[in-house]
Amino acid sequence: MPIMNGLSSSISATALPTPIPTPPTVRFISSALIAVAVAVLTTSLAREIQVIMLLISAGAAFLILFSHPYRKEIRTFLEKRNLHYTPKFSQVVPLFFVWLALMLAPLLAPAPFWVTAIAFFITFGWMWLIFPHVDGTRALAFVDTPPRT
Repeated sequence: MPIMNGLSSSISATALPTPIPTPPTVRFISSALIAVAVAVLTTSLAREIQVIMLLISAGAAFLILFSHPYRKEIRTFLEKRNLHYTPKFSQVVPLFFVWLALMLAPLLAPAPFWVTAIAFFITFGWMWLIFPHVDGTRALAFVDTPPRT
């Protein structure tokens, strides 16, 4: 029965609470701004305007993410455990789909409003789901757990 023990331990590991959750306002606003960055590329606006809006919305999303006080709480949490905050490859992988959407969205332009809305809501939903993994707060739940052998 080692398979079941492994399964039960992985299930219990996913039930660990996040010690410093991503603030809902940061998660919502940043997800919406990234969704705007993708959706604007499907519109009939001039390409220059699309790129400017993309840069402003993506820049604002990162500014909100990295300037919020909860980032200091994360650093303090890790420093108490003699750990350093370093981005990991696994944090960037979920963003591949957003990058893909950014690359493919201009192919839809000029899209009807409903296509732009669908692009926005799909991107927003995906960003909302993966946000704790991307900003690193979800990984904090596993800091105090011993590594699996």
